[in-house]
Amino acid sequence: MTASGRTVTASELATRVLEPEDFVADTEAFVDVRIERSKGKASYSFVGPGVSQNADQHISIAEPHGFNVGAATMPHGIYNNAHLHYTPEVFICTKGDWRIDIGRKREQSVELSPDTIFSAPTWVFRGFENTGPDDGFLFVVLGGDDTGGIIWEPEVLREAAETGMYLGRDNSLVDGRNGDVPSDVLQPLSDAQLAGIDSYTTDELDERLVRPDGLCWTSAGLLSTVLGPQHSVELAPVIGYGLSQDRRSRPPICTPHGFAVEWLRANPGASTGLHRHDDSQVVLLVDGDWEVALNEPAQEVSTRPVMGSLASIPASAWRDLRNIGTSPARAVIVTGGDSPSRVEWPAQTLVRAADAGFGLDAAGYVAPLELLGTGS
Repeated sequence: MTASGRTVTASELATRVLEPEDFVADTEAFVDVRIERSKGKASYSFVGPGVSQNADQHISIAEPHGFNVGAATMPHGIYNNAHLHYTPEVFICTKGDWRIDIGRKREQSVELSPDTIFSAPTWVFRGFENTGPDDGFLFVVLGGDDTGGIIWEPEVLREAAETGMYLGRDNSLVDGRNGDVPSDVLQPLSDAQLAGIDSYTTDELDERLVRPDGLCWTSAGLLSTVLGPQHSVELAPVIGYGLSQDRRSRPPICTPHGFAVEWLRANPGASTGLHRHDDSQVVLLVDGDWEVALNEPAQEVSTRPVMGSLASIPASAWRDLRNIGTSPARAVIVTGGDSPSRVEWPAQTLVRAADAGFGLDAAGYVAPLELLGTGS
């Protein structure tokens, strides 16, 4: 085993795993919650504060990760109104059907269904609606620890004011239902002020939508996969370069986000194998039966969250993600940074890989051992 990484205690691991029963809904997160078409929507702040405007919001994991992770739920037909972000916003649909509208007047739209991921461009207005028959669920990943907040489409602020909701100069919610209209609140921006925001073509937006049939799975994404069926896992990049040690792997979305997003798929009984890297990571356990194990074997702590949970794994901690079920399991991995993560393996894994004829090249990619070192 190589030098010890960060050791995570059982009590710390418990605080880093959120199961659906732990999710705390915020129904007063934004200025538009009392507009009739938006009543019933809820927001969640799992990792970091996100863009919530509620001073009393509940943040499940406050530790900075370099990105924020939250979620949105709402009944059929309910709408989240047009607003603009300064940092990337990535929608990961795990339940239901959604429409994401782009533009002040909903000029364009994209459709999301389960297992679809969409990266909304910065500096454009976006809104979204649950178009499915039941309550849907969207994970949302936001770039940066400080997102800078959001800008609302002017008409949304006017409609919100009619319900007694305003925004203070610090973008916090101001409740004016008692009849006293606040004097020092944000005013809707003018058309002239918004004339310089960005725009995208329909084709450009479609390039930022990654459907299940557009995934390119690789069975060589991790060095451990050369060791046999016990590590039969696959990676499919979506945004950025993430963990993959397959030099041929190419993400559909390459623009910098400050984080990478990729799918992980494991056969029954298979695991990633023990590894670590220096980037913060959040694992969304989309389906199947997962065990999340941290630390070196002698200090291992583990948990078996239910489907739909998420786990935050700190930088430099040893980790192993295991499918303990009888059917394939899938997860979405969010990893901090725009550069590929340099995955480190225990010494015995490197020895076993070498026995199988493989090692890592100078860039950290899996390569035939017989070709490594021949250029020196």
